Amino acid sequence: MNAIGLRLALRVGALALKFALTMIIARTLGFDAVAAYGFAVAASVVASKVLGLGFSTELNRQLSDDTPADAIRTAKRLFALYGTVYALLCLLMAASGLVSGPWRVSALPTTPLWLIALVACAEHAALEVNSYVYALHRTHAATWLLFVRTGAWAGVAIAALMLHAIGSIEALFAIWLVTNVGVVVAGWTLMNRVARGLPPSRARVIAPAGLAKVWVDGVPFFVALLLLSILQYLERFVAAGVLTANELGRYVFVWSIANAIQTVAAATVVFAAGPRLVRAAAGSDDAFRRELLHAAAASLLLSGAAAIGLFALRVPIFQLAHGGGGAWQTNELSLLGLSFVLRALTDVLWAAAVAQRKGRPVAISMALLALICLPVSIMLVRSLDGLGAACAHLVASVAVAVTMVWIIASRASPALRLPRGAADAA
Repeated sequence: MNAIGLRLALRVGALALKFALTMIIARTLGFDAVAAYGFAVAASVVASKVLGLGFSTELNRQLSDDTPADAIRTAKRLFALYGTVYALLCLLMAASGLVSGPWRVSALPTTPLWLIALVACAEHAALEVNSYVYALHRTHAATWLLFVRTGAWAGVAIAALMLHAIGSIEALFAIWLVTNVGVVVAGWTLMNRVARGLPPSRARVIAPAGLAKVWVDGVPFFVALLLLSILQYLERFVAAGVLTANELGRYVFVWSIANAIQTVAAATVVFAAGPRLVRAAAGSDDAFRRELLHAAAASLLLSGAAAIGLFALRVPIFQLAHGGGGAWQTNELSLLGLSFVLRALTDVLWAAAVAQRKGRPVAISMALLALICLPVSIMLVRSLDGLGAACAHLVASVAVAVTMVWIIASRASPALRLPRGAADAA
């Protein structure tokens, strides 16, 4: 198996393990536990963007250079900063718990938020180190680290649940936490080995001013990506304060099934399209337009086929997890399936925005959409419960996709504008 085939196989394998874990949690611990797990996943994704503090995009670019010694030193200083932020966040949660009892979400009455915060911090640390290894062009090692933190730990958790070695969602979180710590240790071990093999740099150790420069260059993309992540999970956070644990767990279960659509498209289309779009953006508008339209078509074709396949298999999937499979779940899956097809397309559009360095207009637009979608989500969830959450997710997906198309087509770039003859004919 070649390198590309191995990476794809590991990504699909990780997806299958995470999907299986959701079903096993539903079968062994119930939908209340699915709700807690789903909330932790959403919190980890959003926190991974927040805790990045805007450094990741520019730092990864510097690590990709031929002489990354200074960038590795910057990464070490940055990780010291991250550690301080992690400690402050966890201390805040612990101190609040001592004063007024553990912070909890109404739909998660038995899961303290400090534990979810700890998992989110570990997830962010593992994500950052994994991205550094990728940026240093150690693709094979980075691919295996990615598999461990996104799939292998889920396999261990599945085995532990099936063998009754663990019997609570807190124990499952412990496995997740330990795995991420292991990835961080392995990643830094590899980075230190790379640093020792580099020629000595004449530059001084990066000062705080150097970190500030990295932050300024990367902050527009940080804000834009953070807001996109919030819009991905907005209705889930709203639902956590409105629905019961069982209702939220059932919605998260259906959401997890539909999310496979976006994950598969990202692994097979977006990862490869991003570098090509960057290269095309440096050339002619026609080349960029062709590359973007090709990637968008491939994403829609693949995600559409995945959506149809999941819908066709919905009954055995629901039955396998003892999840019912009534009309309301079918309707939720239909809405979320369409929504994730649009999200897969948005991933391609995001790669195009990065290629054209449009972090600022995307950030501003996503901020406005978040302000609009929040009250809409609250209204829909309160009115229609889980089905309303699915509707809210679809509304946000439509708004994000339309906005991204508009930004790429009209904001300071003629790449997607129709040729004059075609415009006249229209």
